[in-house]
Amino acid sequence: MTGGREATPGWPRGWDEHRRAQASHGLRLTPAERLRWLEETMATMRRWVGRAAAAGQADRSEPPGGA
Repeated sequence: MTGGREATPGWPRGWDEHRRAQASHGLRLTPAERLRWLEETMATMRRWVGRAAAAGQADRSEPPGGA
C-alpha cells in the first residue's frame, strides 16, 4: 500500500466522475425512493439547524469570561 492513494477498480475518480456516479444512482431510484430520501435529508438538516441554533443561544446566554 502506498499512502492510500491507489484507485479502487470500479470506484469513480475525481469530482466529475463522482458527481456522475451519484446522479446515475439517483436516476435508478423510483420516485417514491427519491421522495423518501429527500424527506429524510430535510429532517436531518432541520435537526442540525436546530442544534446549531440552540448552541448559539447557549453561547449568548453565558456572560463573557464564563463567570
